[in-house]
Parts: sequence; C-alpha cells; structure tokens
Amino acid sequence: MKKVFTVVLFLLGTIFFVGCQKSEQESKEIVELVIPSYKTGQNVGAKFFKPQVERFNEKYAGIYKITLESVPEASFKDRLKQLAQQGKLPVLVQGGDFDWFKNVVIPNGLAYDLSSWLETTPQVKDILLEDGIKYCTESTGEIFSLPLFYIRPIGFFYNQTMYTPSGDISSMSMDQWLDDISNQKIALSTAENGWTTALFLTALIANEAGGVEFLQSGVNEKITDFNHPAFISAVEKLQTLLMNNASPNSIGGGYPVVANDFMSKQASIISNGSWMSVDFSDGNSKNWSNGFNGADVRASLYPGNIGIANAATYGEWWISADASAEEISAATAFLEFINSPEEIEAYLLSEGGTAPKVTYSETFKTEYWKTTVFGDLAEDTTEGTIFVPAILDVMPASVANIEFGKLLPSLADGSYSPKEFCEWLTQKAIEAVN
Repeated sequence: MKKVFTVVLFLLGTIFFVGCQKSEQESKEIVELVIPSYKTGQNVGAKFFKPQVERFNEKYAGIYKITLESVPEASFKDRLKQLAQQGKLPVLVQGGDFDWFKNVVIPNGLAYDLSSWLETTPQVKDILLEDGIKYCTESTGEIFSLPLFYIRPIGFFYNQTMYTPSGDISSMSMDQWLDDISNQKIALSTAENGWTTALFLTALIANEAGGVEFLQSGVNEKITDFNHPAFISAVEKLQTLLMNNASPNSIGGGYPVVANDFMSKQASIISNGSWMSVDFSDGNSKNWSNGFNGADVRASLYPGNIGIANAATYGEWWISADASAEEISAATAFLEFINSPEEIEAYLLSEGGTAPKVTYSETFKTEYWKTTVFGDLAEDTTEGTIFVPAILDVMPASVANIEFGKLLPSLADGSYSPKEFCEWLTQKAIEAVN
C-alpha cells in the first residue's frame, strides 16, 4: 500500500511539474509588443490601424500580441525622443521625427538593420517603392527604416453642391483656379502645425516659377532660407486667401476644427490626403451637420497637375536595436503582415493611394472605384503629374511642427507682411539647424 501511495504521489508530482512547465512554456511563447501610437482614439488614422492590429493579434493568437499605447499626435514625436533618452525605446517604432531619425537614431545605433530580413523576405522587398529603397539604404548597405509600398498624392476635396468647377482643375493654372473659386470658403487651419494651410501653400509654391525646384531642394537637406521669390509670392497669395476666403473657424483653429467647418458646409474646400475619405462615408454621418452629405464630396489634384507626395523618404516603421531575437521575430512578423497583399488592399481601400508594384485582385479594383474621391485622384494622376514634397516636410522639424502654425494668425490679420513672415521663418530655420 505504501508503494502504491508513493507511485501515486510521484505521478501527481510529475503531472503537476509537466503542467507547470507547459503553462510556463505557453506564457513564454506569447511575445507582446507595446507600441506607442497616435493612431488611436479619435485620430483619423485609428479607423484603419486599430482593426489592423486586431487582425494581426487574431492571426498570431498565442504567439505574438501587439498592444497600443495611446499618445496624442501633438506630443508623439517628443514622446519617442524621451523614451530614447531613457533607453526605453519600444521594440517596434512607428515613425517619429525624420530629422531626429536621420541625425540621432541612425548615427547612435538605435535602429535595427532590416536589410538581411528584406533579402530573405522578397514578398515584402519586391513591393516596396524603388525611390524609397534607395533613400532608406545607407552608403554601407544597411536599411534602418522600412520603405513605403505606396504613394498617395495629396490634393484637396470640394463639396460639389457648393462649388462647381468650370473645368478640369488639375489642368488649370493656379491663377485660373483662384479666379474660379472666387469667394468660396476654404478650411485653412492656423493652429498646431497649420496642416491644411501648409498643403494649400505647397500647391501655391509649386505653381510659381522655380517653385517645384525650391520644394524638391529640401528633400535631402532641409530648407533654411525662405526668402525665395517663389515662396514669397506664394505667401502673398496665401495671405489674401486667409483674409478673404478662410472658413469661419480657421483663425486659431486646428485640423479638427476646420474639418468640422468642411463637414458642416461652412467651407466648400479643404486640402487633405485621401485618408480623409473615411470621414465622408455613411458610418461617419454623426459628424455631419447643416445638410452636409459625404456623397457630395469630390477630389482633385491641384492646378498645374500638382500632387503632393514624396517617395524618397523614410517609411513609417523601424525596430529598436535593443530588441531581443524573439521581439525581432514578432516585429518582423507584423511588418510582413501589414505588407501582405490582403492588408495592402485593405489599406488602399481605406486610405487611398496606389501601390505601383502590387498586382491587385479583381475584387479590389471593383471596390476601389466605388469610393468616388479615390477614383477622382486616380484619374488625375497621370504620367504628367508633378509630385512635390509638402512644405512641412522640407522645413526643420521645430519650424514645421511649431513655428509655422504659430505665425499663421499674424499673417491672416496682417500683423506680418508676407516678406516679414518669410524672414521670420528663415530666422527660426537657421536657429533650428545651428
């Protein structure tokens, strides 16, 4: 009897040990990555990104898990810098300040080299934009930021019940179009970074003599001299628009405020990327007022066949150099997932743009053209389209994120002349790089 009791205890102990070992092994198999992200809450990017993360977690349930840490967009870049200084960078990093990435992250070895992974993952590398690969590849061959697979020319939206163009806008000159819009109200933001105003200003610059070259000169080295004839002339036109065509809440209003102006028929025109199309879907109708209907919105590239886009740039994702092998496996699994054909098509259907090296399914082609504004932009984008970087992308980061928007109200009320505005930006840009 004693022997039987001993055997039973042994078996129970073995089962308990194996059970604990199995439980411990299962818990270790789940690699969780916490990603600070501004694409949460009410941010427009959350409407696609959060469900995408959920799809990844479902696919890799029990193996990998992505958890989003909500960070306000206005403080997101500073948050990443703070984490880097504390030696607490997340494993998978969503963007950040490009100047900081180029001048701090790469030189200090804070980013993981993706080149070997890309070589062994051709299904991802083969769909990335060539200009992006070239830009992201260091002289020594490393790739620290995952290049983009898409190009998404930014134009503008207009409410066709309020404004009816007299012709094809993208084939007009800027002066012709400004005459055409006459006294139409434009959603021009003048708080935060002045996003929609900066986009409109970019188009104004690109339509000036030498303006395209001026903008493109800032791709590799940020522009610090804004006393350029094309920039000054564009700012003169912008000041006139701010004084005469700005929507009711433009002065002192950030993006959410002027977006509401557009979706309440207080403005007929707003500059923004194709991702805003989700705001015009029936599912967002609770944010409409004054008879606004998303079905009435059309899209266009800018006069002069100008599209705002830059493929020669860092991508959205990179991995911390401090990541463990298991964490790198989880991070690269996520990068492979979001660059899979199904996720690429889902992304384009949600936010627009084109992926030139991806072969689309027939279902995608049918669905894509159902979104009118996507079709509008696709029709405008031709071999003759001129792509330019946004003015905010060619300014030093502190000027783009803070100083530009800070002075826009003074330009709007005439406190600053266009020349003074340009001189002030130049001064701030020089201070930023010195």
